[in-house]
Amino acid sequence: MGKVKHRRQRGARYNPTGISHNGSSADEAERDPQVNSPAGLKVIGEKLSSVIAEDRVDGLNTLAALALDEECLTTIVRDMMVEKVAPLLKDSSVDVRLAAAGALRNISAGGTDEVVEAMVQQDVLSPLSKLLQDYREPWTPAQKDTLPTGRKDPQAEVFIQATHLLWNLCECNEEAMKTFNHDGLVHILLLHLDPTTWGNNIALAVAECLLCVSENNPNAASVLLPAADSLVSYISRPTDSAVDIRFAVTIAGLLLNINYCTTGGDNFQLVLRLLSTVLDTDTVDLVVEYCQSAKANNGIKPSMTPQDQEHLITAQQLALEILSNFCCPDDDDDSWDECESESVDGAENGMEDDTMELEDRLSLPPEVLEGIKHFQLFKKTLKKASYPEEDICQDLQNLKYGPSLLNKLSALRVRALLSLQNMVGSLDHSELGGSELMYSTWVNLGIMAFKTNCGDNQLVEAAAGAMRAVLERLSQDKCEKLAGIMQEDLQIIFEAGVSCSMASVRTNLARMVGMLGCLIVSQNNETALYSGTAQPVLAAATEYLLRVAGHDKELWVSAEALDVIIDLYSDDKTDKLAYQVHLVDTLKEIQPQFKSRHQQQKKKLGDHRALVLTVRDNLVAFIKYKGPRAAKFKNT
Repeated sequence: MGKVKHRRQRGARYNPTGISHNGSSADEAERDPQVNSPAGLKVIGEKLSSVIAEDRVDGLNTLAALALDEECLTTIVRDMMVEKVAPLLKDSSVDVRLAAAGALRNISAGGTDEVVEAMVQQDVLSPLSKLLQDYREPWTPAQKDTLPTGRKDPQAEVFIQATHLLWNLCECNEEAMKTFNHDGLVHILLLHLDPTTWGNNIALAVAECLLCVSENNPNAASVLLPAADSLVSYISRPTDSAVDIRFAVTIAGLLLNINYCTTGGDNFQLVLRLLSTVLDTDTVDLVVEYCQSAKANNGIKPSMTPQDQEHLITAQQLALEILSNFCCPDDDDDSWDECESESVDGAENGMEDDTMELEDRLSLPPEVLEGIKHFQLFKKTLKKASYPEEDICQDLQNLKYGPSLLNKLSALRVRALLSLQNMVGSLDHSELGGSELMYSTWVNLGIMAFKTNCGDNQLVEAAAGAMRAVLERLSQDKCEKLAGIMQEDLQIIFEAGVSCSMASVRTNLARMVGMLGCLIVSQNNETALYSGTAQPVLAAATEYLLRVAGHDKELWVSAEALDVIIDLYSDDKTDKLAYQVHLVDTLKEIQPQFKSRHQQQKKKLGDHRALVLTVRDNLVAFIKYKGPRAAKFKNT
């Protein structure tokens, strides 16, 4: 069963609220361009070395606020600020330790993998490990009623921030994982996993960190497996709150990572039931209710607080990730980007390929297939791709929690579409709701991604991938509606296929056009192919594919388009169409250009090298084969 890796939560970071001695807040410092200058960072550095603890806290809070701006991170890392902050994780003042852990957490969460690598090189791991090992000894979090009003237990907060920092580092850095294993930090985290002892905030931070570090980590698994029986209780007991639900789903992912909940066992059924329960709630309705309640301002509170809504949406996102992994045991997130090119001779084996794909689809464990069907998990996944109406979104932007809720709903929608990709290829026709539902889903995905001026690149990419998965399935099922598609129906794809800034999207769109073309060719005899709407659709599709093949800025995208063209025109029924659209002449113009671009870029192709080489060779053979056949229609 596929592993579960929870991605960093970039939205939830340390929020510095310290006030500097001149009365300016850390937020104001973030907006002050002078602070982000070398001179400004020098002032922060001077505060970090001050003998006065309040000065050190002030400098750290200012740095933490700066780290919320991703443009500032490069400067922070370049000026070796991490090297100056890291030792403060062991400062004698607990307030300084908290501010240091929060600042480092923000830097790690907001930056790229290269930023995290720089943090490791600036020796953040040694003091972080030593800080966490201080929590090996027994301690007790302070009770809320013993603290001043509005004050949190600083010792507990330090542990939470340090745990999030560890999670961010281990999530994308091998050296951090080595340190985690070598220093036995899994033992310390496991000590703090019980929410009844440590409270929800500590237990949830620990669970999410363990979820990350347990993936493909036998060292961690050997420590966690003896405790697995007790961990199961967290996913089997009733969940009383949204944070309990989030914690339970995280524990479920952890148990899957250490191969404790295998298919066929009772614990696996517990996981499926939990996923179903989590996905039952319509979080879009909850967010809309919060918006309407806030606008009405009548004192009537929504049924769930916005903070709990955030917990629930995050839980649903992880539930979808787990479900997606059930349907993709090899955990191949990049499967759409690794399409292999077939030779010209092999293009006629489409029926054999369909049979193999059907066998792959039915190779999922029966417990998984039955669970998805019994709990209607595909229907629930499809529902999570919904989003509030535009007027509600505008209103939410003006509410305190509105922007955060919208961001989380956007992430949920993307995850739902990614899960949809895996599930569509794994379930049978009836479990997907039939061709009508799948076709309307394909159309709606296109509207979502390309007709609404969507500025969310992740959403567009996920929607395009889901469209391709749905279309591939519809093609395999020989959907009649696809065979009757009109040229104007594809115009949105043609336009996005040449204008979209993301190469993966342009590739998926080219592949989709190829699928449609091949389906039209296969479902029409030669007479029908040239007498109805099929010919103009195929001609428009060819024009689009040739444009991508000849002009796309990425060589591998051009190769994908050429590969699609070769597949589409491998059927001899297309000889006449090849002549009508001047296919061979255009390919002869593209071929030397493609060969030249390959010579220039062959050292930069990476994973796309095999595709480009295959297409380069197949193109020569295809032109040689198709040229004489198309030329027969010259005088007809």
